[in-house]
Amino acid sequence: MFCFSAVALCLPLLASGASALEELLVTKPDAFRPITVADGRPQFVIPPESRLARNEHPRFLLVKEDLETLRRRLADPRVATEFEALKRQCDPAKPWASEFGGCKHALLWKLTGDRKYLDAIRNSPEFRRPTWVFGWPATMDLLWEDLTPDERKELSDLVAQSVVRDGSLYWRPTLHLVSVFYEGGTGPNDAAFLVRMKHDFDQTLVGWTDKLNKWAAGRGGSDMGHGYNGEHAYWEPFAAAICWAHATGEDYLGRADFARYQSPFYWYHLVPKLEPLCVEKIGVTRCADDAGAVSEGHSGANHLLFLTFTRENDGLGLAWMDKFRTQEPPWNRDREALGRVLWWDPDQQPLDPTTLPLTRLFPTSGHVVMRSDWTEDATFATFRCGRFGEIDGTWGRNNADNLSFTIRKRGPLAIDSGPVHGQNTQVLKFLGEGSDAGVPAIGNYGRQTIAHNSITIGEGEYQHRDWQGKPTYNIVRRGGQSVPPATDWWRKWGFPGPQEFVQHDFRQGRIVAYRTHPLYDYALGDARFSYPLGGMEEITRQFLYLKPDAFVIYDRVVVVDPAQQPCWLLHSLREPKASGAERALTPEEIGLQFLWDGKEKTPHPQPGGHFAMGGDTFLVQSGSPGKPGEDWLAARTLLPADADAERKKVGGKGHDFEVAGVQYGLSDEGYGMADGAYAVNSTIGVLGWRVELRHKQPSKVVEFLHVLQVGADPGVASALGKATLTSSADTHTLRLAQGARSYAITLRRTGARGGSIQVGQVEMALPEAVEDHWRYYRDDPNYRTWVTDPRYQVVIEPTEADRKAAE
Repeated sequence: MFCFSAVALCLPLLASGASALEELLVTKPDAFRPITVADGRPQFVIPPESRLARNEHPRFLLVKEDLETLRRRLADPRVATEFEALKRQCDPAKPWASEFGGCKHALLWKLTGDRKYLDAIRNSPEFRRPTWVFGWPATMDLLWEDLTPDERKELSDLVAQSVVRDGSLYWRPTLHLVSVFYEGGTGPNDAAFLVRMKHDFDQTLVGWTDKLNKWAAGRGGSDMGHGYNGEHAYWEPFAAAICWAHATGEDYLGRADFARYQSPFYWYHLVPKLEPLCVEKIGVTRCADDAGAVSEGHSGANHLLFLTFTRENDGLGLAWMDKFRTQEPPWNRDREALGRVLWWDPDQQPLDPTTLPLTRLFPTSGHVVMRSDWTEDATFATFRCGRFGEIDGTWGRNNADNLSFTIRKRGPLAIDSGPVHGQNTQVLKFLGEGSDAGVPAIGNYGRQTIAHNSITIGEGEYQHRDWQGKPTYNIVRRGGQSVPPATDWWRKWGFPGPQEFVQHDFRQGRIVAYRTHPLYDYALGDARFSYPLGGMEEITRQFLYLKPDAFVIYDRVVVVDPAQQPCWLLHSLREPKASGAERALTPEEIGLQFLWDGKEKTPHPQPGGHFAMGGDTFLVQSGSPGKPGEDWLAARTLLPADADAERKKVGGKGHDFEVAGVQYGLSDEGYGMADGAYAVNSTIGVLGWRVELRHKQPSKVVEFLHVLQVGADPGVASALGKATLTSSADTHTLRLAQGARSYAITLRRTGARGGSIQVGQVEMALPEAVEDHWRYYRDDPNYRTWVTDPRYQVVIEPTEADRKAAE
């Protein structure tokens, strides 16, 4: 259970800026002038009265008058406690490190006058090692008046060398770095710094912020994918906004909309068991319980969160960081103390997360996150159909995973499988070297559609080509989706192209209808533009969560070539068991099998791993390959009918990462970690399995209809056996029961997707558009709090219609 006192809801609320504790300049939304704009676009200007023009320091994370404010803030015992934590973290016996130490030493020097902190910086090998990580320029900014003229010149030269075309930081965003060393036009490198500032202003502060704000319109996510939401795509443009606001006096913080959506994006992706904090793996998540997956914990980015929490009165953000703090490792106690000293308002109250809505739509990234309740025993599910990111203009750090879903209850059941980050393959000893997607198991399996609970079309491959027509490493394996569209697809799809449209506005997958209701959640995903051109004419998935424990999944696919048959996929850590007979497929039925040994494809030393599955139902147990869990997932196929279905399972040792007959596997040492926390929490799928379902007969129009249920024992399958399906040329009607509650669900087979749902005696049409609100919960005891308490605003975003529903 979450441990938040209900008393928190009764505490007096303080609006942002209404705290009795004095705040730094940047926390005040009205502290800056409007941005200089021409033709609707921010303009690069250095106002003559600005700190940047006057070469006044500090001017990055804080300004000169903030130092006096901080001294007064330290009189508050709550802030003083955090300040003492800073002192503990800055042991002078240890060298200063900019990534982990940030500007803590410099701040302590300025506030205490104790020279040991200044000496720790000067004596560190990083003192003369410029980096774009914000702790280094923030430190030099605070120390500017303490540096000798020779030190300033030396460091300025090093920065200038690092940002030229062949420099180590040329391709990094460096507005916050270069602006610290710009000396108002009189410095030795100011001409070069001015050019670089203009470049980074356009690329980072304007362009990247614009792009991230489009993601923020979908409540979070970034062009780097879910697992990178809190890394570079948060702190780099946000640091630039803080810096430029202080340096020029113009309100670039108010323009950085993406910063305010961090807490709901992270919190809703956390799986029910919060010890340790762990996210559901959707996209390229390095490690699901990594500090950079469950928070912004990259290069000190968590400190910056407190600035937004104070500006936005974000009660969920405070609850999130309070929970994160309870799981600090012994070697990193009070790790967010710097952010708390600078920007935290201890008079603001965290909200109680157990009072939040149970479901959240993130429309741009295409995530719907659902749960039955806020306990550790909750049924938890995700559905994904949205935009791929594009950090490098090609495949990037993205998985081709539209239409995929995950389900868990007290452990993973239907999983998002595969290694997706180079760290995964290093830790688990996968065979083959490379960088991220260049690692064979990532590029050929983990980022491919076959690794996810989605649908592949046929058995073919598609190799992208560059502008010269040469093949690239971007290869679509076994009928999967393609993150980058080829240039000729746009016109044939009916879109205008070209690259500008591709990079900034296109959603390969779309959630085109959505509703959350106290009795059910519904999402309709359309992934036509996720697949290579020519594979299919239509492909949609209707995902219906019947609370608390059942799911209905209906897929409609129209292929171009009936010979290229769709394949329905479900992955699990433990071996699925069929309700009917199982048998090992023969070598002739399987076909040729190979093992990638790290260098080349060789005949598989242990062929097999494919088993036919009889019956219309299969079971999956939670847990890991060698450690059974407490719960079960039963999946029953209603379409195709059992006589028309061809179902098999593929997996086990040597076949857990097999694609088109090639196993991209790992060493025996890696297999020894199959039950370890690293492999299980991130659902890599070591020793894992997948179920593949196809129609026996080729057809242009293909339907899959499944009903799934989770429960505490294998008997959960018996409830599914009572479900009935009646069909006409235009509709399917599914009837089933969950406990004492009965359902009748009608789904359209032709024309516009949709239908109706009847729960007991209450019948409703399924939505045909996105209903992005919680007004069906107006009888919930928390509804009025959601739409009136400002601490909930970042989650609820209440409209006038929402407030009227509370009257």
